[in-house]
Amino acid sequence: MAALELGLISHLERERLMRLLSFFVPFLALIISLPGTTMGKEVKVGVVNLNKVFDLYDKRKELENDFRDIRNRSEEVLKVKQDEAMALRDELQLLEAGSAARKKKEEDMEKVLLYLQIEDEVARKNLAKAEKEFYEELFQDINTVVEEVGKKEGFDLILKKEDIDTKSADLVELRLKIGIGTVLYFSNALDVTDKVVESLNRRYKKG
Repeated sequence: MAALELGLISHLERERLMRLLSFFVPFLALIISLPGTTMGKEVKVGVVNLNKVFDLYDKRKELENDFRDIRNRSEEVLKVKQDEAMALRDELQLLEAGSAARKKKEEDMEKVLLYLQIEDEVARKNLAKAEKEFYEELFQDINTVVEEVGKKEGFDLILKKEDIDTKSADLVELRLKIGIGTVLYFSNALDVTDKVVESLNRRYKKG
């Protein structure tokens, strides 16, 4: 059993190594092939901390408030029906078993519970869709501004840097988090995060 597990781990490690190589080889090829690298021109590289950009982007705060309002409205609608179901349950307990009145209340309660189930599923889908669109819109804005800053400042390449919380009880999750980190070290002179945040918020205020 131990040998089988060791073989599985080795296989997974080989796959992980191949994925890393598939990323770094094209990456190195990109660096080498950048215009001017073979003619003595220094390649200008910048780094952006995406966590910081998301945190400081004013539009994110506005969209989060909108998303919170959508969620609160969904919860309010569901709560009305939940209270209705609770009231019907209390009424059922007071009615005689097998009576026509009890049967009618049971039918009403089934309808309310079915409505709750459907509305809960619809609310979850709508919230997931809104959250997806929320992050897509933010990332599109950030990507556009990073490109603008890169062209304006004359950068050949801008890489992303993300703050990684390595506290995790799950090994797979920990490896995933570590794999997200594209840049392990960079000089502060390469950091263009503040420029990106400033440009984003200025662009957002202008509408």
